[in-house]
Amino acid sequence: KEGIDKMLGLFFKSKIIQDLAKIIEVDSKMILARMPSDYAQEMESIAKIVNLTISEIIIYNMAYEVFGLCTSIVAQDTTGHVYHGRNLDFGLWPAINWTDFQWDLTDDLRPILFKANFTQNGEVLYRSVVFAGYVGLLTGVRQNAMTISIDSRFDDNYDKYLIDWIEHPDDKSSFTSFMTREAIEKYDNWDDAVNFMGNTSTIGPSYVITGGVNKNEGAVLTFGPNMTLFDKWTIPEAMPVNNSAQPPFYVLETNYDHWTPAPFYDDRRGPGEACMNEVGSKGVSWYTLFNVLNGLPNRNRLTTYTALMDSATGDLQAYYQYCDVPECFPPW
Repeated sequence: KEGIDKMLGLFFKSKIIQDLAKIIEVDSKMILARMPSDYAQEMESIAKIVNLTISEIIIYNMAYEVFGLCTSIVAQDTTGHVYHGRNLDFGLWPAINWTDFQWDLTDDLRPILFKANFTQNGEVLYRSVVFAGYVGLLTGVRQNAMTISIDSRFDDNYDKYLIDWIEHPDDKSSFTSFMTREAIEKYDNWDDAVNFMGNTSTIGPSYVITGGVNKNEGAVLTFGPNMTLFDKWTIPEAMPVNNSAQPPFYVLETNYDHWTPAPFYDDRRGPGEACMNEVGSKGVSWYTLFNVLNGLPNRNRLTTYTALMDSATGDLQAYYQYCDVPECFPPW
C-alpha cells in the first residue's frame, strides 16, 4: 500500500494525470464496466486491499501508457533458438532528485516489483514481471508459445486518446497491456497471438515486441491509436541489414519507429545494434543479451529492471537495475 501511495503521489505531479483524474473520478464505474471483467474485478479487489478509490487504481494502471520508455530485443542463435530480453524504463518527468540526478518515480518503483506465476487448473500458464497493483502485462513468457514485452511509442497526444476513449463509451479499443495479457492467456502459439494483436484496436500508440519458439518467430509490432497504423517487422527482414556475412537474426526496439532514425538526444538504438551486430547469431544467449541491455545508454537512470525470457523453456529471470555512474548524466 505504501508503495502504491507513493507512486500515485508522484503521478499527480503530472499535469496530464491531473487532467485525466478529473474525468476518471466522474466516470470510474463506467470505465470499469468497459474493461475485461476479470481485470475490473482485480482492480476492485486491489482498491479494497490498499484502501484507495477505484478511480485512483484506474489512474495507476494508466500511468505506463504515459510515462514509459524501454529497450526490447528478440534474437535467435544459429540453431534458431529464440531469446528475448528487455529493459523497462519508467518514470520520465513527474519528479527528479537533483541531488543525485535520479528520477523519484523510478526509485520508488523498484520496491514494488516482483515476479509472478499465473496459474490455470493448478499449473503455471505464464510468468510475468509485475508492479504491485498493476493488472496489465508489460513483460511475460508462456512456455512453448511466446514472449511479450511492451515499449512506449512516443506521441504528444496520448492523453488526448485516453480522454477520447473515456468520453466515447462505444469505443471498443483496448489498453495495450490488456491486449498483451489477453494474448498470452488465450493463445498457445506465436502466430495466433500475433494475429490477434494485429487485429486489435488499441487506445494509443505502442510497440509490442514478441518472440516465439520456432526459427524466425520474432517481431516488433507497431500500433497507431485506433487502428490508424499497424506494422509487423519480423526477424528475417530486420537486423543486421545489407550484411552478406550475417543474415538478419534479431529485432531491436527502443521508443521510435524502426523505419525512422532515432533522435540524436536519445539514441539507444544505435549502440544496441552495434553490440548485437558484433555478437552475431553465433554468440546469442541470455548472457550476451544481458550484456547488451546492461550497457550504457540502454541502461540509464530510468531503468527499473532487465528481464530475460525463453519461450522454449518458459524461464524468466529479472534483475533490478540502477545507473548512478557519472556517464549516466544527463539523467535519462
